[in-house]
Amino acid sequence: MDTAESSEPSRLQRLKQSVDAVLLSLAIKLVRLEQKTPAARRITRFLDSLALPNMMLVFLLLASLFTIVSAAGGDPVVINSNVTNVDKRAPPQLIASPDATTPSVQYGMNLMEAQLRYRDPFVIDTFEYSDRNDLGFWHGSGENLDVHYGVDTRRGGHYARLYPKDPDQNFHSQVSAVHCTNFMPFRERYLHVVFSGSNKFSISLNQNNPECRPGRNPYPATWDTVEARRYLSGKNDIYVPMSHFAIDLSKIVSVSFNGFYSGESVTLHRIEIVRVLPTGASVPLKLPNGQMILKCSRPNSFAFGIDDGQPRFAQEVMNILEEEKVLVTFFVVGKGLRDKETNFTQVYREMLRRGHQVALHSNTHQKMEALDDEDIEDEILENIDAFKDHLGIQSRYFRPPYGTIGARTRQILATRLLDPYIVNWSVDVEDWLWADTDTPERQIEAFTRDITKGGNLAVMHYLSPSTVAYFRQFIHTVKSAGMNIMRIDQCLEDPNAPPLNPNNF
Repeated sequence: MDTAESSEPSRLQRLKQSVDAVLLSLAIKLVRLEQKTPAARRITRFLDSLALPNMMLVFLLLASLFTIVSAAGGDPVVINSNVTNVDKRAPPQLIASPDATTPSVQYGMNLMEAQLRYRDPFVIDTFEYSDRNDLGFWHGSGENLDVHYGVDTRRGGHYARLYPKDPDQNFHSQVSAVHCTNFMPFRERYLHVVFSGSNKFSISLNQNNPECRPGRNPYPATWDTVEARRYLSGKNDIYVPMSHFAIDLSKIVSVSFNGFYSGESVTLHRIEIVRVLPTGASVPLKLPNGQMILKCSRPNSFAFGIDDGQPRFAQEVMNILEEEKVLVTFFVVGKGLRDKETNFTQVYREMLRRGHQVALHSNTHQKMEALDDEDIEDEILENIDAFKDHLGIQSRYFRPPYGTIGARTRQILATRLLDPYIVNWSVDVEDWLWADTDTPERQIEAFTRDITKGGNLAVMHYLSPSTVAYFRQFIHTVKSAGMNIMRIDQCLEDPNAPPLNPNNF
């Protein structure tokens, strides 16, 4: 087919674009009225519950608008048929600022809200551009994931081809540049991903922090993750009910792809949200997968999550904790407990006796999401057994080695632990980066920076003399900020945690 002919929209496409434009213009006006008129709010709630084709929605919206405006004595309805989508050339902040009051910014916010409610499908990304998605917001990779963008001559359209080498690598497509986007209108709809290549990856929906600011920790605040291959419909389509993402849908910041567990490439063609499943498609049940934790919930609380270290520093760490009268949580690898030469069994028995929390950290400290399902399960079971055999305890708290987590690890963990707490962090001492360099004081800078940003759940190790030497200063920094240091289960207000001891504060 000639290129010029293929790029010219057909009569049917032009008609659909006109209908979409009218629908979107009407929806924007209804969103504006909804902010002022109770009748509009009732109508939008009713329309949200319907899965109607666009043409029928046009008539319903038009009738609703005329009814509301006439009753309120407002201005006549004017339809702008030129509005088709967010201008991809416009700077993202035009529709991103949560406190903007200028007409152009407010219009952009109304436009986004209107699209969220009434555009079907709601297209997030077709990968036409390498630096932004169809909403005008950033998309791109993290952790040095190699991504190639191109034109799909066979399917038509564009693609982003991912070449993962590590389960930590990820690709994000933002639905907001700097604030929270309300996906509550989508709670009964489906995330639709068109892809080709490997299906061995996870899909996450990411929730922003309460302040809706990327400069605050944690960012994102949490996320929920599903295993892509469980939601396959045919070979190239994935349909995930939005209700399967157990997070606050009113504070969404991005869709991401992560947890890659093969060396095969993944090609993304389209990300969108649709009202209904296609004929013949079905979705599996949502699997339990625990709670992803990055921050304490108790007001004015702070928790140190300390991963395994060197046995020779253990006594010094215990002395600091005793002198400063603080309790912490230790994340412990099963293999170390079994190794008699480390003396870790005696160390952590003493930590338990003093009131500290001891929690799971895998058996051999590998990036578990890269392993086969059976090996992931072995890592968890061996860790659980080591706790039972050597410490006589059980724990629902787990920190994934390196913070690497995906859908399979979460799902398997939840089959062995009842509603597990999967604990990462919002304060990083960065001892892994600075402890053994010429500038170990950068650990203090990193710790202070993350606390200033609002973080209150730390990760650190006692692997290096510099980190142990700074530990007391870390504690004083937290206390000077007016926060109370406690175990992670206490800072999360776990009803099974021991009561707080006022003598520690």
